Parts: sequence; structure tokens; C-alpha cells
Amino acid sequence: MVLVIFLALLLVILTFIFHFKVLLWLSNYTPALTVSDQNRVLFIILVLFFTHIIEIGFYAIMFACSIEIFEIGTLVGITINDPMEYLYFSSVIFTSLGIGDAYPMGHIRFLAGIEALNGLLLIAWSASFTFLAMGNLWPQIKCCDPDEK
Repeated sequence: MVLVIFLALLLVILTFIFHFKVLLWLSNYTPALTVSDQNRVLFIILVLFFTHIIEIGFYAIMFACSIEIFEIGTLVGITINDPMEYLYFSSVIFTSLGIGDAYPMGHIRFLAGIEALNGLLLIAWSASFTFLAMGNLWPQIKCCDPDEK
């Protein structure tokens, strides 16, 4: 039990630092891009999407290690034939999609719960960053103002 708490804490710290560094890099790098402001927003969205994929991968690797090396739990409902199964399970948990075709048993249930909370926070962090970027980079849209035609 102590092991899974340690692994969950390690992943939370790792993903928060990674996410922070990516956002910091985006803040410093995107102003130097020689593209339109709308394309800067698109660049930010794409980088954040792949950032989340990498963070999902961190959890997928930890689920694989927890099941196959540490033997602190298992996934019920699916047969693990390749690493893509772990990536699928992790993406379902990270996004709080909760399809239910695979569910954790044993101590990795705690890790799955922490991943859902972590995913919620990281996705919200990305959304707020994107909102601020769009507020600064996107041109004012006049179609929503009834006085402007």
C-alpha cells in the first residue's frame, strides 16, 4: 500500500512539473513564432494535446510496472496483449471517460483514482492557459455584438 501511494505521489509531481515546464516553454516560445496569431493559438492547442498524451503515457508505464513488476494489482475486463492496452486504460482514466470495459483491482485502484484527479487538474490548467492565449491572440469577433454589423 505504501508503494502505490509513493508511485501516485511521484506521478503527480512528475506530471505537474512536466506540464508547468511545457506551459513555461509555450509562454516564452510562441511570441517568437513568425505566424499569425490564430496559428499561434493552433500551435498552443497542438502542443497541449501532445503534452496530455505524454502524461497519459507516464501513467500507462506506471500501470504496466505496477501490474507486471510490482504485482500490486491487475486490470479486469481486458486481456493485456500489448502496451497499447495500458495506454488505452490510462487515457480512459485520465480523461474521466470511464467506459467501464476495464477496471483496476488491488492497490492500483488508488493509482487510477489519483490519475483521474490529476487529469482533471491538468486538463483544466491547459484550458485556462488556452483561454488566456485566445484572449490575447484571437481578434475580437464582431458577429456577437448586436450593435456592430
